Amino acid sequence: MPAPPVAVDLAAPRAAPLPGTQSLERAFSLLRAIAAGGEAGVSLQALCAASDWSRVTTYRLLQALRRQGFVRNGAQRGHYLLGYALFALGAQAGNASGLRELVRPALLRLSARFGDSFFLLVPDGYQVMCLEVLHGEQPVRSYSQAVGGQIPMGVGQGSQVLLAHMGKRERAEILQHNAAQLRLDYGLDAQLIAGTLDSVRRLGFACGLPDRRLPGYTGLAVPIVDAGGQVLGALSCALARPRMTAARRTALAGAMAEEVRGLLLKADGLLRLERPQA
Repeated sequence: MPAPPVAVDLAAPRAAPLPGTQSLERAFSLLRAIAAGGEAGVSLQALCAASDWSRVTTYRLLQALRRQGFVRNGAQRGHYLLGYALFALGAQAGNASGLRELVRPALLRLSARFGDSFFLLVPDGYQVMCLEVLHGEQPVRSYSQAVGGQIPMGVGQGSQVLLAHMGKRERAEILQHNAAQLRLDYGLDAQLIAGTLDSVRRLGFACGLPDRRLPGYTGLAVPIVDAGGQVLGALSCALARPRMTAARRTALAGAMAEEVRGLLLKADGLLRLERPQA
């Protein structure tokens, strides 16, 4: 049975492309559209229909990406999938600092102990990205269901602890930038979030933030901050709201903080951080 058509969004980039970069911008748009198609892939017809590009232009771009290994042919004739070369690049990018490799055993221990899903989240501009996830025995819904998933800064416990350990000017700029999306898509007030960050920093973790998209679930997150005060990421967990008793919250916060202390001790000389130039 043929796969159902996939809705593809090839809207123009948010910023106007620089002179001479139009083909590059289009190639990135194609990659994002193919990624949105998932396992079924996306047909040339769907990609053309979602853009104002000709069939010839779209096909040529696809073939160029295929030659580089960034696109491959799908099982269904005429459909395209992301290529394995992107996986290789993504694996290197996702562990550029060594953090992902260092954190993975901690996620394994936490998931085995509590049966919940645990995530490694890192700041990525105005977004939070999931670098690693280990799902537990209990089914769960979360914003960061898979490696590479992104959510706006301000959504969820992980982004709260990340924001809480940033400078006040930086976090104010991020929340101002994301304010409309937080309000419209998640029912969150950026000013209310900002008002909680100092207490989150003092407490050492964030827990139980409500939002309208996943009302039946909750979570807890602790920051990963190096000796110099740089926020590297956050350990986060997700679980059904009825499972988050006071005793479980205390146990989770303690165990996750202990894992962070342990990995920071191991990290001496292992984490290769790119610090901003003075």
